[in-house]
Amino acid sequence: MARPCDNVELFVDGELPPAEAEVFRQHLPNCLGCQRELPNLIQFRYQASEHVRLVGERPSVSAPLPASWRRPAAWATAALLGALLAVLAVRQRPGPALGTDELLAQGPERRMEQRFSLRELDQYRPLAGTHMSGAPQASASGASYEALSALERTQDFQKLAITDVLHNGRDAAKRALEALDKLAPSPDRESDRAAILLEQGDFIAALHAADAALAGRPRMPQALWNRGLALRELQLPGMAAQVFAEIASLREPGWADEAAGKVGELRRAIPDRRGAEALKELGTSLLDVPASSIPSDFHLRPSARLYFYDAVRTAPSPERVSNLEPLARKLDARAGGRVLQDYVERVARADFKRRGPLAQDYKKLVQGRLSRSQQEQLLAQVRASGEDDLLLGTLVLMGAVPEHLELFEAKATASKDPWFVLTAAWFRAQKDWAQAQQESPPAGRERAGEYAERALRTLEGALPLCHTPGLDYRCTQLRIDLSTYSTHLHRMEEARAYAEEGLTLARRGGEWFLERALLQNLAQVARMVNDGSLARAYYGEVLARDAEDPDLQRRLHQHLADVAWHELRVDEARRELDAALATGLALSPSGAFTLADLARLKSAPGDESHLQRVLDEAPKTSKSWVAKHALGRFVIERDPARGRALLGDLLQQVEGPAKDGNPTAQRVRAYSFTSLLFEAGQRGAHAEALKLLERERDAPLPSECLLAATVDSERTLLLVLDARGALTGYFTASRRQPLKQRVDGLVPETVLTPLRGCRQVEVLARPPLHGRAGLLPSEFAWSYLTRGGERLPPPPGRPRHLVVSEVQLPKDRELERLNAWTPGFGADEEQVLLSGAQATPARVLAAMEDATEVDLVTHGEITPHSSASYLVLAPDVGGPELRGPRVRQASLKRAPFVVLAACKAAHTTYAVHEPLSLPADLLAAGARGVLASTERLLDKEVNVFFNRVREHMRSGQPPAVALRDEREAWRREGRTRAWLDTILLFE
Repeated sequence: MARPCDNVELFVDGELPPAEAEVFRQHLPNCLGCQRELPNLIQFRYQASEHVRLVGERPSVSAPLPASWRRPAAWATAALLGALLAVLAVRQRPGPALGTDELLAQGPERRMEQRFSLRELDQYRPLAGTHMSGAPQASASGASYEALSALERTQDFQKLAITDVLHNGRDAAKRALEALDKLAPSPDRESDRAAILLEQGDFIAALHAADAALAGRPRMPQALWNRGLALRELQLPGMAAQVFAEIASLREPGWADEAAGKVGELRRAIPDRRGAEALKELGTSLLDVPASSIPSDFHLRPSARLYFYDAVRTAPSPERVSNLEPLARKLDARAGGRVLQDYVERVARADFKRRGPLAQDYKKLVQGRLSRSQQEQLLAQVRASGEDDLLLGTLVLMGAVPEHLELFEAKATASKDPWFVLTAAWFRAQKDWAQAQQESPPAGRERAGEYAERALRTLEGALPLCHTPGLDYRCTQLRIDLSTYSTHLHRMEEARAYAEEGLTLARRGGEWFLERALLQNLAQVARMVNDGSLARAYYGEVLARDAEDPDLQRRLHQHLADVAWHELRVDEARRELDAALATGLALSPSGAFTLADLARLKSAPGDESHLQRVLDEAPKTSKSWVAKHALGRFVIERDPARGRALLGDLLQQVEGPAKDGNPTAQRVRAYSFTSLLFEAGQRGAHAEALKLLERERDAPLPSECLLAATVDSERTLLLVLDARGALTGYFTASRRQPLKQRVDGLVPETVLTPLRGCRQVEVLARPPLHGRAGLLPSEFAWSYLTRGGERLPPPPGRPRHLVVSEVQLPKDRELERLNAWTPGFGADEEQVLLSGAQATPARVLAAMEDATEVDLVTHGEITPHSSASYLVLAPDVGGPELRGPRVRQASLKRAPFVVLAACKAAHTTYAVHEPLSLPADLLAAGARGVLASTERLLDKEVNVFFNRVREHMRSGQPPAVALRDEREAWRREGRTRAWLDTILLFE
């Protein structure tokens, strides 16, 4: 059934029947959407009519033009506008103020599933039904313009937001959120934000808002309700059921019963491990029972192909092989072609006097009934037999593929079966990754970082084969590893994307174990980007689904402890860690790291023995470095001399691998310097701490006007060199709340005072401080010292100034076209302009190679849920995004000074071992300096601002002084802007 809103164009064109036209007239005063659209349509109709008239009439020089109001089109337009104004005027005549009951009355049923914090709306009513057509259900009447205006005039922004979204649905969500943003933060505001974000379909943001409300008011019913809905929509039924069970325990009239009903629904939706184990038993039964005895839909499960191969390999006779032909036909139908049918026919023609005994031994291998020596004997026999399918299976089951990888790859290629081509790529990547994790890669071969890159490229190169549905199981495994490797390399956006793609495949195929692994990968990504809400949700979901595996319980509880610790929820972190220890299993090295940190604020007897056990049981891989660091991190707080010795020895071990690109070694190196720095700072050894910073950077530090800053959970260490090189320091361990994104006030006045005599200050801020706004007050001329080595001078030769602006933005992005950029070129600069469809990531990077000055003018965005900023350019084959890893691989030969005129381009991804941001990536690629903002910008204003900063620099001012002076000039001129202090300099 058509809604009144669907008839707006027909109403303007006069094509509605009288009865429906009258319905629309009654609807119009209450619908802001139609009120906005109607004048536009009327104007469009008038312009179209005028165009037709002017084209169709011959101009006459003697006859005067008719008055505009006498033209038919104008007359019709005036009539419609008059009708519109008359109808709206009726609604806007002065009258009695609308009361809360009239605005928020819902009748016997509520329109939305969410809960709002307004008392008038939180009286229980059952939820109204939903149209099964799938179209959004229209509310009884839209909130009138008069009603919304009245609420805005009285600045009742909470009621304004709720009324708008309650009556106007998803179309009003953006307006409603903007109204709520005008209120001071509070649990009520955040809970209502969660409700509106749910209506908007942004379920992760809704979860964050609900958790923010609960942080201020634990067990707030409305926030719990909205949190449960967010978890349900994120397909985390186990966690959602727990939340609604908590709501039911509050015994609110009506709400408790509905919550209990949701608990039952959600628990029925939780994928059952028993079903996954039953599928495994069913697949394994193919070794003994005819294929005709298994359910007819067995072939639809992605893992069915895995069991099919072993059924063929273990078949003792040609007849038993041929019995599998119908299953092969079904599997081929999913994938296309007849690879498996040909395989069955080929094996059925084999000489089973020779193959039969091998098949029986292979069956024993599948069932785990062969000793290692018997396995080696079987491998030799199948290699000599020429039965390549048995050879492939034997190598996999023996875990012998890495030693025979070239043989496996050759046989996989010869099979012409994409399943084995994917399997070979999977093993090749695993071997390269394992070599990347070794303390010392094989002599004469690539560095560790190059092994890791090669592992990623191998898996990415295999993905095109995954367009075939029948390969879902193997392709999901590839995405699990791609996500794992990307997380380890701190490429969080790629890690999240691969995990989400894999999760879709696993859920579609009902592959319980794969889904569990991918939920853990998504939790790990969230944890690495410091998203505690999402990490708790994913880890908690896995816990809710599988309470029987002690090793899994240990890992999940220690991860949850780490999440809580990073939010300085000390008691919660200790409870989770004690739950991990209660399994009786040793912590993992990462769990030991968390215990070492937590013990500074909440220790327990036996902590050191737990850490020693982790080190004793750690495999002799890079994980042992983490275990040794955890012990040293713990010991240095209690026995400093012994702790310094442990960490000093560890630094010697990881120094080489870290330089070779081993990611674990790089992190352990950074963490170890952190522990040594804070120990030195705590005992007042400031000169020693400064030398540690120089050693960590492997480059000398400025001898004057330096601020070195580092934080670690509850601790802060600041070191200052004044204008004469005198050193002072500051240490505190009093923080009990996580740092905010802006760090205003972190540096106390006692530390600022020695710096006030400096013309400019260089700031060495170790992650996660690096790149945050507010570290020094705006009256200081300062820059982030990002890269080691000498300050780069302007390059020789004629300056080449590249300006990228007026970019042709991708059509699928809801991005406004930016205003034209007026470049500020120097008198002797070569001017290079890149714009429109040519401003692609590849062309921009190529043009930057020979530039000495660069202005990048476009939209900047932050990837949701991975916290990585990027620039939006014109799309090319790889898409429109210019991201950090791609920038870092560029070669900026002439050391350009880069201006990023884009919103949030300086935003730094959370990390503790290295700066991760676009400015840091540009400097790594060779830039000599970068200007960028951590917040939103206005294009016309920053155009003037950045041009003036460049003018100051051309006159000889250092960039930090130029930035400070222009910022202060704007303030003196009365042009204070919110973004002024967010523009940061990186050098």
